[in-house]
Order: sequence, then structure tokens, then C-alpha cells
Amino acid sequence: MNQLIAWTDEYSVGCEKIDKQHKNLCNLINKLYDAFVQAKANNVINDILQEMADYTVYHFRTEEELFEKYDYYDKENHKNEHNHFVEKVEEFMEKLKKGEVSVSYEVMTFLKDWLTNHILKSDMMYKDFICK
Repeated sequence: MNQLIAWTDEYSVGCEKIDKQHKNLCNLINKLYDAFVQAKANNVINDILQEMADYTVYHFRTEEELFEKYDYYDKENHKNEHNHFVEKVEEFMEKLKKGEVSVSYEVMTFLKDWLTNHILKSDMMYKDFICK
């Protein structure tokens, strides 16, 4: 399978449950990218984006429950980042339904950049705080 994101230990926050969820998100992005490379992305984008939207809700809930449990100091900013991502994916899905956008490298670049930057910056901030 063609990969846009290759999981490395660099992305690990040290919580097995969260790392596993992050790997799942990487796999979803790679699944879309693989379809894009094979010129089949328009056949699967709706399903993959829906799966990603559903999975991110589950994943974000996991993180946010840990924020509450450990009274994480930056939880509101982090939740705002989550909300922005959900809104952006919903925006892509609406545009797809209306035929305003097709699968593009721009969509995949957004997904890859958001995920890698979010993990490497925002998620790493809570690593020592909640992943003990």
C-alpha cells in the first residue's frame, strides 16, 4: 500500500491506547492516499472521510476524558483544535456531496499535516502530564 504517513516512534505519546488510535488515523489517511495514487479515490472518499469523522470523535473523546481525569492545564486549547479538525472534515464532506470538490492532494495534505503537527506539537504537550 502507498503511504502518505509512515508511523514512527517519533509520534508515540507513550500511552498505548492513544498511540493505537493515532496509528488507526494514519492508516485511514494512508488508505485514502493509496486510493488516490491508484486513481480510485473518488470511489472511496465518502466512506473514508465518514470513517475518519466517526473515528476522530471516538479518539478525541478518549483524549478529552484523560484531560478531565488529570485536569490537564491546556485542555481547552486542545479541545478547540479537535473541534477545528471535525469542522474541516465536515466541510470537505459537504463539498463532496455538492460536487464542489473532488479528492485532491490538498485534502490529503491537510489531513497529513494536521495529524502529524497535532501529534508532534499539541499531543506531545500532554505526554508527560497524562501518559505516565
